Amino acid sequence: MKEIDIKKMLGYHLLKENTTQAIFYEYSFHFGRRRADLISAEEGMIIGYEIKSAFDRIDRLADQLSSYTQLFDFVYVVCDSKNISAIRKLTPERIGIYLCTPTGVKRIRKAKQIKNFDCITTLDAVPIDCLRRTFKTTGKSKLEICEQISKTSKREEIKIFFRQYIIQKYGAQTAHLQGELSSSIMLDDVYSLSLAPNKLGT
Repeated sequence: MKEIDIKKMLGYHLLKENTTQAIFYEYSFHFGRRRADLISAEEGMIIGYEIKSAFDRIDRLADQLSSYTQLFDFVYVVCDSKNISAIRKLTPERIGIYLCTPTGVKRIRKAKQIKNFDCITTLDAVPIDCLRRTFKTTGKSKLEICEQISKTSKREEIKIFFRQYIIQKYGAQTAHLQGELSSSIMLDDVYSLSLAPNKLGT
């Protein structure tokens, strides 16, 4: 299966779940060095999904997942049957696995919660203006601001702040699409869930 086909099927699978509070495609993090194929919020937790289609190389997967575990509460690899065997061998036990086939999406291994996240990476995943406004910091560079906040705030407060930001930012447009959900999602739906709410309709 192609990546876009997996994206559509995974998005539809998540939108059907009543526990899904928000989803968003192509979320940039790790100071712009990484881009999560899809993220979702479920029961207040933020989940990162790395998609590996039948045409993707998996030799960089370990490095990609290492970055994911610095930010997200749970991490999943979503793959085609072509590479499921290799991905099972490459991924640590705490990383979950979904198998995507033409008939649907099936969870092969449940992810375990990741608690040793990185505070700097977590703060960087939020826009700088939001950091300044919330934490009343005066740092100039984003790295400086993230370092200041990480020294004055508790780890759990930082994690909760990130979770709430994602849900508040993307929850409304996700709920709107859930309300109009039919038997599948289209390319336009994927596109709309790849845009920040303030860019929709412009």
